[in-house]
Amino acid sequence: MFKNWKLGIVILMLGLVVAGCGERTENASYYYGPAWTNGGKVIFTKTLQSTRKDFLGSQLGSSYTDSVMTMTAAGADESFLFDVTGAPPWEMSNSPANDYVAYLGNLENGLFGKIIIRNIAAGAHSGLEKVELIFPSGIKSFDWSDDGKKLVYCTSQEIHTIKIDGTGDSIVTTQAKLEFVTWKYGSKIAFVYTSGANKILSLISENGTGRNNLSASASVDMPQISSADTDIIYGIAGGSYCSVDVSAGTPATVEVLSNFKGELPRLSPDASKVAYSKTGEQSGVYVLDLSVTPKTETKVK
Repeated sequence: MFKNWKLGIVILMLGLVVAGCGERTENASYYYGPAWTNGGKVIFTKTLQSTRKDFLGSQLGSSYTDSVMTMTAAGADESFLFDVTGAPPWEMSNSPANDYVAYLGNLENGLFGKIIIRNIAAGAHSGLEKVELIFPSGIKSFDWSDDGKKLVYCTSQEIHTIKIDGTGDSIVTTQAKLEFVTWKYGSKIAFVYTSGANKILSLISENGTGRNNLSASASVDMPQISSADTDIIYGIAGGSYCSVDVSAGTPATVEVLSNFKGELPRLSPDASKVAYSKTGEQSGVYVLDLSVTPKTETKVK
């Protein structure tokens, strides 16, 4: 009986040791939503998920953090900018004129309730630090003006411009079934709307004049205007990444990369590269180099 008693004590002690020392934490990182800074770095969101498990592998709890980070186009030198835990950014876009990043927030029923602008300059900051522009009725998309002093945004029915301090909201044009808007480089605002089964790319001046609707065969979705040549617009068409010269007598899309799975591809400031995540992938940042032939994509994170 004495032996059984001692054996019981040993088993109990071993159980306590295993229970206390067998707990472990597993970390997983997820990368998504890339865009570009003015200096040519990739800016993106990183989610770090930490999961606590016991010695048998059963989950005891988990937590996560969301951070906006930068890295080189090759995926090196990750650098923390600011925390966005619980409110990750959508459609990040950097000002072409200064070190501000803007993004969409408060997604509800396919519309966003705010644009957040943050200062990401290195060292001491001057100018604005953080601004939130509120849109109670919701918006679909936005971008910067060429001089970085205004934003363009669209609802499902209207395109507007607004100063980055929230004043001077002005309507540019109306159009049913608006989907996307971009500006940033050049004097023309580019936007996409749905017509039947087609996505139509259109261009217009800030004052609402000079509208040019391209044919469906010459249109691209998720357009980005090239800083190297503002008549060249890149985007997605027919499952490929394409470009279109809107100044051509008969504009037509030119395939850049076939079987393209990227979502919201963003052109770099010098228009030499494209950054994007892929549809259906939980994590991943890809860079497409437009300056080399043949065009190939690289998963950098």
